[in-house]
Amino acid sequence: MKSQFLCGKSYLVFCSLALGSSLFIRNAAAEKVLAHDGDWTVYSDGRAGAFLSYVRADGFPNPRVDASGSTMTVYGGGMQADTSQSSTATPRTVSEMTAGTVSEQLPAGTTERMRLRSGMIANTFGFGVKGPVTPYTTVKGYIQIWAWVESLGEDKTQLNTADVRQGYVKLEGLWGSLLVGRSRGLFARGNTDNDTLYVHGYGVGYVGAVDSNGPTQGQIGFGVLGSGFAAGVVYGSPVLGGLQLHVGVFDPVHLNGAWTRTKWPRPEGELTFQSPPIGTTGKIFLFVNGVYERLYQTKSPDSTNTAAKGIGYGLRAEVGPLRLGFAGHYGRGLGLNYALEVSQAAVSQANALRWIDGYSVQSMVVLGKVDVSAAWGITRVFLNPDDLLPYAIHAIAPTTQDGIAQRYDVIKQQQGFALGAVYHVRPWLHIDVDLFRANFAWFLGEKQVAYLANSGMMFTW
Repeated sequence: MKSQFLCGKSYLVFCSLALGSSLFIRNAAAEKVLAHDGDWTVYSDGRAGAFLSYVRADGFPNPRVDASGSTMTVYGGGMQADTSQSSTATPRTVSEMTAGTVSEQLPAGTTERMRLRSGMIANTFGFGVKGPVTPYTTVKGYIQIWAWVESLGEDKTQLNTADVRQGYVKLEGLWGSLLVGRSRGLFARGNTDNDTLYVHGYGVGYVGAVDSNGPTQGQIGFGVLGSGFAAGVVYGSPVLGGLQLHVGVFDPVHLNGAWTRTKWPRPEGELTFQSPPIGTTGKIFLFVNGVYERLYQTKSPDSTNTAAKGIGYGLRAEVGPLRLGFAGHYGRGLGLNYALEVSQAAVSQANALRWIDGYSVQSMVVLGKVDVSAAWGITRVFLNPDDLLPYAIHAIAPTTQDGIAQRYDVIKQQQGFALGAVYHVRPWLHIDVDLFRANFAWFLGEKQVAYLANSGMMFTW
C-alpha cells in the first residue's frame, strides 16, 4: 500500500502541501486487487480513521511596544489560534504609545482545545489500473483522493470537499520509469519519509492551526521539510548497484512579497542508495535531493529576478528491531513547513529571500506488534542584512500604521519533540498514541510553547 502525505490550501496553512510517502509503512496492507481482465489489473488502496486530539498552548505573542511608542509585530511561525483564556490587562492607547510611556507587551493568554480530527495522513482512497504496453513496458494510471473527518472552523454545516491529491500515468520497464501528472515532489521526499515511516505514519504529531481541518503536520516544520505535491514529469533510472536517480520538472510556484511571477518549470532531483541486506532484516538507505526555482517580479524586466534553492539529505538505518532516521535541509526561500512555502519567514520586508535550515532525528523500536517512537527536530531562520538596519539588531526597517512606526520580530527557530506508540492489532488495523511538544522562539525574545496529545485508530487496505 502506498502511504502518501500531507497537504492543503491557504486556509489549512500548516496542513498544507507538506507531505507524502511512496514507501511502505511497517505492517501496511498491500494494494487490493479488484478485478482482472486478461493482463490488466484494477486495484485500490487507502485508509480510514480518526483521532482525538488535545492542545494546550501559550497564545501567539502580542505585538511589543518599545519606549519610543513603536510596535514590534511578531512575524512568521508559531501556532495561530484563538485564546481561551485572555489577559485582563488594559490595552495601550495610541497616545500612550506615541508618548513612549510603555515598553511592555500584553500577555498572550493561553489556547486549550480538543477535537476529533484527521491524522498526518488523512482518509484516502486510491484507484489504479495497470497493464502491459509491450513485453518490456507496463503502464499504470492512478488517482488518489483525500478527505477529512473534521469540519472547517468547527462548523458541521460546512461541506468536506474531496481533494484529488494525486493523478498520474506511469510507464515502467528495464529502462526505468516515466511519470506524467500530479504526484509528490522530489525535493525533501526522503526527509518526510523518515517521519512517516518511523514516527507519525499512523498518528498526528503537530496539528498546525487547531481550528482548521485537514491533515496534520507530524514533525513537519520542526526539522522536517515537507515535499508536497505538484504537476510534473519525472524520470526514474533503473536501480544499479543500489543507486537510483530521479529527476523531474514541476509546475512552478511563486513566493511571498514581490516574487509572484514565474517563467519556467521547476527542476528537482533525488539520488538514493540502498545497501544490500544486513543480516536478515537490516538495511541502510541514503538520500540527497535538491530544488531550484527562478522567480521574477510582476511588471518588472526579467533582469529583476532571484532564485529559491535548496538541498536535502539524510539516511535511514535498520538493524534488528531498531530503526533510526536522520535528515537535514538548507536553502534560500524554502519556508518553514513545506518546500517553497509562501511564508513570511522565507522573504524579508525588503523582498530578499532568507536562508533556512533544519535537522531532524527519528527513532523507532519494534516490539512485536508494538512500535515505540521518539523524535526531535529544529528549523532555523537566518536574517538578512536588510533585517538588521537601520534599527537595533534584528529589527526591520519600519512601515507606518496609524502614524506609529511598526517593525517586525522575525521567527528564529521552531523546535519539536515527539513520542509515540502504535499497536498493530492486525496488519491492517492500527491504534496510535502520540505526544508532541513544540517550542517557538523569535529574534527579539518572544516565545511560545505548545503541548499536544493524540490518540486514534486507522484502518488500511
